This record gives sequence, structure tokens and C-alpha cells, in this order.
Amino acid sequence: MMFSNFTIFVVFLCISRHAYASESAKSTIDCTEYRSCTKCANETLCSWSLEHQNCVQQEELWGNMMVHVETDCPQFTVAKLSWLKDASYTYTLTVSNDKKDFMAYLRRVTIACSLQTGYFKGRVDQNDIKCDGIRRTQADFMLNKQMIFFYYVKFNNNSVILRLDNDSDYYVPHYNHECGVKRDDDCVTCSWTADGYINYFKRCSSANRCSGLYQFYDRRYAQNFTTTPTAAAAVPLQCANASVQSVEPISAPWTGGTVVRVTVKNHRILTEKKSVVVTVAGRECAGPKSVDNDTIACTVSPPPREEPKAVTGIAKGSIVVEYGPWQKFSIVSTFTFKLVKPRLTDVSPTCGPLSGGTPLTIAGEYLDTGNAVRVVVGNDTTCTAVVRSPDRISCLTGAVETPTDGVVKVVFDGGLSAQAANRQSFAYTGNPVLDASQPFAGIVSGGTAIPVRGRHFSCARNTTMVVHLHNGTVHRTGCQIHNDTFMVCRSPTLSVDDLPTRHVHTTTIAADNDDAEAILLGTLKLELDVGYDGGSIVKPRPGHGDPMPRYHLYADPVLDDFATDGLAITVIGRNLDWGYAQYQGDDTVVRLLVNDNLAVSTTCDVTSVDWHRIVCVPKSEVNLDAVIAVDVTFGVSFRRVVHRKPAGPVDDIQHPWTDGSTTVVVAVLAALLLCCACLVQSYGRKIRNRYNCGTPLFELQTPE
Repeated sequence: MMFSNFTIFVVFLCISRHAYASESAKSTIDCTEYRSCTKCANETLCSWSLEHQNCVQQEELWGNMMVHVETDCPQFTVAKLSWLKDASYTYTLTVSNDKKDFMAYLRRVTIACSLQTGYFKGRVDQNDIKCDGIRRTQADFMLNKQMIFFYYVKFNNNSVILRLDNDSDYYVPHYNHECGVKRDDDCVTCSWTADGYINYFKRCSSANRCSGLYQFYDRRYAQNFTTTPTAAAAVPLQCANASVQSVEPISAPWTGGTVVRVTVKNHRILTEKKSVVVTVAGRECAGPKSVDNDTIACTVSPPPREEPKAVTGIAKGSIVVEYGPWQKFSIVSTFTFKLVKPRLTDVSPTCGPLSGGTPLTIAGEYLDTGNAVRVVVGNDTTCTAVVRSPDRISCLTGAVETPTDGVVKVVFDGGLSAQAANRQSFAYTGNPVLDASQPFAGIVSGGTAIPVRGRHFSCARNTTMVVHLHNGTVHRTGCQIHNDTFMVCRSPTLSVDDLPTRHVHTTTIAADNDDAEAILLGTLKLELDVGYDGGSIVKPRPGHGDPMPRYHLYADPVLDDFATDGLAITVIGRNLDWGYAQYQGDDTVVRLLVNDNLAVSTTCDVTSVDWHRIVCVPKSEVNLDAVIAVDVTFGVSFRRVVHRKPAGPVDDIQHPWTDGSTTVVVAVLAALLLCCACLVQSYGRKIRNRYNCGTPLFELQTPE
């Protein structure tokens, strides 16, 4: 029971919805505007009355003579035979697909045929509707140049006009000789209905063997086929066989001067013995000339003098091709042509090498207008255009001899010049040059900062440092450019196994009165590749003819322990300042871990670094005695966590200064230390004369 109720509800809903849709469609569809069976029956809510030859709403007329679907419409074929001199011509309509017995109905009513303004008797002969024959002599053809005549059939006491699906079937050509099946070769024929009129146009070239050069146009009221006077103005054709197919380019600079190519279908036939006038977006296109069978080339004229020079925006309009001067007709494009003022908004990059090849990207509006563009940097340096789109131009800069810069401008079709409102420029800079005698070094784990100083860095892109190992392996790392004279590269991650044993060398020097061993693993070949957007690579060289410095590889730092005096943390180890530089103090990062799970930490500002210790002060207030571990990072790759070593048992702690025997030992040791200090001071002067402790350790060279 519930299922039945639901079914009834769904059916009711569908019926209601269909009724609503039908009522809505009725208010928007006017069936009376359709004047043939196929066009009428193709509309869902309309039906065609064969008896009255009109289109109505489906509920208005019912009966056997109503056609509701397009496939039930009768089809008509006109026998367009040549009209020979001294021979009778009969207008004949052959009817097929007669599903509604329309021919049986016509046999019961009167039929009349109309030729221009005259009427002749008609009859039904099996499946044909035939009109009485007409005979004309050669003299008739000589007197009357018209070769195309308008025929139509009326029935039911001349009250109903028989409507054909194709308006061109009403027009029948007549010739004074037999032409065969090629009577329409080299002809353009079209018919259309507009504004309540049916229109018919035909034009044949001199190559047509039936008519020769011939043009015909006819216009009649669609309601009753009475003729109307034709205006003297050009006939605007609405014809697929005579239409503007394309235009190249699709827009032009406002200033004119652009050559456009307009393609018109069947232009060769249309232009014979005719002059041509082309208008684009309301502007004359001067000097139209046929360049092939279907193409016209012309040049967009400059704006008239009375037009304001400060016109902004764009002008849009159709392309109109008019053929004249007599029996004028015109063709209007269905698409628009634009007259525009291109605008530049951005230029990037802003600089590049003297050698050229930098891809310059220019952003803006209407940048694809016209046939061609020329991008100019400064006065005369050309940037060769590669790609153009409505909002972007890409070009490759040319080479120059000396550093220079200039405003970037774009010239369209050799006339209109555009540049960015802020006069953006492009600078040619010298190739990168390195400062001489600067050290390059890193540790095995890599990732530490390598400062690089020189000139002409600011325009570089994708800069890399290249280290060549002795086994032929090449390692590349990226560099970050900070300004025109300074960039920072990162040391590569290497393996000690990649270096021959003979390259490992230990040098002992004096550092803060302590012996220190610099473990220099090797000196390697170094390159710096400075890339530009164009893909070009420049290898900067040091100044004054010096060769490229070597890359010095040091062992990784070793961290042993840390201590605190309540104010700062001191991390103790070895090699803590060799193989990397303290670039702006951020290449060594220390964090203090203050609970058991190492989750709570605070950053510690590094105040000093030397060979065996790092001193830092916490950024925030923290109990340094509660610090259980120190997390130290060198660069971006090397990281170690140093845990606090446990203190000894309380019972093992002695008080040496209260022990008598210990006091004696301490006194003796103090005397010995005093003597040693004197010797060390003397010997230290010799060491400092041999090794300059102020020289960066990563400049050490491998001994020969």
C-alpha cells in the first residue's frame, strides 16, 4: 500500500513538473515564427498544419493533417532544368515522405502556380505537383536579362501558399541553352530570412558556362511573397558561401600601420570586375589587394586628426568587406577586430651579463597585437622576441661590449612604441669577479657557510660552488647572493674515503697558549659557476690574474663536554673553529636542553669560538645548573648533542687544602709551574714567529 501511494506521488510530481515546464516554455516560444514543416515540428511544443501551412501550438489544431515530429514532414524536390529557347518549361515539385496523405488532399482542392506576378494552372500527377508549361523565344532572352525567376504554388482557392523547407527552391534559373549538371560551377548562391524578408543572392564568375559573369539579388516579404523595393545601399549578405573566414592578426595598434590579411570564402568569384573596400573596427583598411584566391591584404589607416590623441582603452568592431561600385553587396564578420593601445606593466629580470642571452619577460596587456614587435633595451640594443601572448613577451637579450642600462620599450609594427609607466630598465653588468686571496674551506660533513666576496653578483641566478675530488667525483652546492659584492655558499658533504691517505696532514700550532692539531684532510680543486636565466654559465675568476683558490677540507669538530659558571655555558672539544667561518654569528647554533626528555630547550647566543671551546649566553633566563645536555649545530648538516657527565660520589670528595701532606705537594708544584711559565713565555715567541695565529685556519696549504 505504501509503495502504491509513493508511485502515485511520483507520477503526480512528474506530471506537475511537465505541466509547469510546458507552461513556462509556452510563454517563451512563438510557434508562428516557423514557416516550414521541418523547422516547426523540430520544436517540441509546436506542430505543423499541412492544410493551413502554418505552425501552431499543439493543442490549437488537431487532425490527420497535423505533423508533430520532423520525420513526418513531406519532402519537396524542385526539378531545376534549363529553359531552352522555343521549348516549353514546366515547373515541377516532386513530393516524397508523404506519411499524412498530403497529395491525396491536394487532389481534392484547386492548385495554382505563380511565376513572378503571373498565375498558371497546376495539378497533381502521381507524386508530382506540375504547373502549366511556358514557352519563350530567343528574343525573350535578349530582351529580358533576368535568368532567375521566382516560382511558388498556392492551393485551396489561392488562399494557402505551399511552404518549402529551403527558400532557394523557390528560385529557378532559366538558360537559353542546355548547361548540364555544372550550371552552378564558379557560382556563389545563398538564401536567408531576416527581419521578415526572405533574401536570395547569386553571383557567377565569367568561368560559368551557363551564365557567364552574372549577379542576382531578390528580396520578398516572407508572409505573402510580394516583392519589395531594394535599397541603393550595399546588400549585407548572410551567407556561409560568402563569409569572412578569418583575419590575421586579430588586433592592431591604435596608431595604425598594421597589415592585416582578411580571408573571404569565394573572394575570387565575388571580386571579379568589382572594387573592394575593407573596414576594420570602423577604421578604413587602406590599399586592399587580393594576394590569392580568398585573401585580401590591406593596411590599417591611422586615426583621423579630429580623434583625441589621449584615447584610452580599445575599439572593437566587425570586419566589413564591401564589393562595388555597382550592385553593391557587403560581408560582415561574425567576430570582432580590436584597435588597442598595448600597455607594459613589468620587466624581469632587471639585469644580465654583457654576453647577452638573458630571457627577458615583459608583462602587460594586448602584447600580441599587430604582426611583429621589436623589443629594445636603451637606444638600440635588440632583445630578440621568442614567444608572444596577450599578456607576455619573452625575448633573449643581445650582447654588448660595456656595462650599460636602458629603459625597455616595445615597438609594434614599426610604429607604436610602449614602455612601462615607471620606465623600468634593464642593466648589463660585468661578468662576476672574485676578490683575490680569500679562503674557501669546509668540514667533511659539509653544510657550513663559505663567504664569497667579489663584484657583479647581483644579477646571477642558480649560483653553485663546485668541488672536484681527486677521484674525479664532482660535488655541487648552492649559493645565496646577498648583494652585488657578497654571497654565501654551503660546503659539500664529502667522505674521507674519497681522499688518498697522503693528503691527510696534521699541523700543530699555538692557539691561546694550548697545543692544537689542525687535521687538514686535503686541498681540492674549486670552481664557482654563476648561472643566469638564459642558462649561460660564467666562471668568476679572482682579480689581478690570480688562479682560483683551492678548497681546504678539515675533519669534523669533536665535542667532549660542557661546563658552566652560572652565567654562560662553555662547550669543550676539538676542531671547533676549523673548516668553517663564523658568518654573521649564525653558523654555530647552541641550544640548551633542560629536562630529562630533552623536550624543553632554549637558544644560547654564541659569544666566542676557538679551537677547543664555544662560549654562549642563554637568550632567556634559565638555571644553568639544570642544563642536562647541549645541542650544537654547525652549518646545516653537522649536529651533535653533548650530555653532562655525572659527578663523582660525595664520600670520595676530599679537601686537599686541609691535608698537611697535600699542602707540601702543592707548594712544590707551584714552584715548578713558575719555572715552566718562564720557559713557555720564551719559547712561545718563537712559535708565534713561525705561525701566525690570526690567519684563518682554512687557508692552510698541504705541505709538499
